[in-house]
Amino acid sequence: MLGRSRLSRSLVTMLLSFTTFASAVVAPSSAAAAPSSVYFPVTGHVVSGDFLTYWRANGGLAIFGYPLTEMIEQGGLQVQYFERARFEYHPEFAGTPYVVELELLGNETAAGRTDAPFARQSAAPNWSDTADRLYFAATGHYLAYGFKTYWQQHGGLAIFGYPISEEFQEGGRTVQYFERARFEWWPEHRGTPYEVQLGLLGTAAAARDNVSVAPVTKPDGVPNYDPSLFIVLQSLHIPVLMYHQIGPNAARYVTPLWKFEQEMDWLKSQGYSSVTLSQVYDYMFNGGTLPPNPVMITFDDATAGQWDAAAALDARGMKGTFFIITGNSALSPDQLRSLDARGHEIESHTVSHPFLTKLSDGDLAYQLSQSKTTLEAILGKPVRFVAYPYGDYNGRVENATASAGYSAGIAAWGGQDWTPDKRWQEPRVEVSGLLSLSEFAALVR
Repeated sequence: MLGRSRLSRSLVTMLLSFTTFASAVVAPSSAAAAPSSVYFPVTGHVVSGDFLTYWRANGGLAIFGYPLTEMIEQGGLQVQYFERARFEYHPEFAGTPYVVELELLGNETAAGRTDAPFARQSAAPNWSDTADRLYFAATGHYLAYGFKTYWQQHGGLAIFGYPISEEFQEGGRTVQYFERARFEWWPEHRGTPYEVQLGLLGTAAAARDNVSVAPVTKPDGVPNYDPSLFIVLQSLHIPVLMYHQIGPNAARYVTPLWKFEQEMDWLKSQGYSSVTLSQVYDYMFNGGTLPPNPVMITFDDATAGQWDAAAALDARGMKGTFFIITGNSALSPDQLRSLDARGHEIESHTVSHPFLTKLSDGDLAYQLSQSKTTLEAILGKPVRFVAYPYGDYNGRVENATASAGYSAGIAAWGGQDWTPDKRWQEPRVEVSGLLSLSEFAALVR
């Protein structure tokens, strides 16, 4: 467990079998070709081939940092040091996801430590994992709150490994060690992507191993690192269904629960796969992939019946995106946290649902920023998207949305074509509670 990272050949075979199966059911990405080698002027080193592919696909600068060395031979393996990691190349797994492995730098850095945070913990009596806290019997440690959220959202076990300590104070910060990383809490960046940062364990390892980090001359024909080299813009045709109230009596903005369940069953029977807004955004802007026949199921206003709709989605293995009016939500903070823990997405629908185009600049900024701040405090994670109340927006509203820190703005109508150039006004399709099932099917199609 705590030695160098290795996968047994039988385990790799099993995982490759799963990968082969999964590739048959996941739609391929239309990502543009990226360069095969890149020079990083900040540190003066080149990253190439499978190392560059792995670096790019698993978080890039934010997770691994800049390269500190070229690819070098060490212990019979080709390795490369980065600020926060050390990559190993395994040619026996060429053409598979396991050709690159991460060294267990957290274990190496913490080797021999016996202070209290590293002592194995026992699970509390009658323990069960919660939305806020997980226990890992493999190493005997807990993972909670902001560190848990970061771990889950940025690669989990594959990138960071198991926790090997509890949270504790070190160097004036709250930290926690993992097999491959050290998490650090930076409260001065609360509410931003930099609230949790990774310790420079690769830098420390390079010093321990006495490897040269001297820069090299940029090779001819190799481009300098530029984030735009890796930006992949993709469009898609997707029904983004917009619901409001759920039950009991059918009306334009009220869908009875039985009818909602019938519509979800129809989607399942026709081979549609529910996706979240984050998945679609990642597909459009980061080269992510989506399943065949994606559909997004969204809810406006945070009405009480949406709790029952979420249960219906759970029963079918489907996910929804819930746009919350923070000043008038019938869903409690505990319910929002529960929805988030179950894989649904919680996003903003402003504080009080006004016509945004009619507001002063100050009130507009308040409606967008305060709702975001409130939800982030409840969820302990960034809120990236806002749905405009009444589908009411203009250029000024779009600019204010970007200034408030959102990644995209969502309209109320407009069809099914999502494109990167419409990121501040992506369309949806209204689902009336008065539709028959055949009319619903025609709307989706």
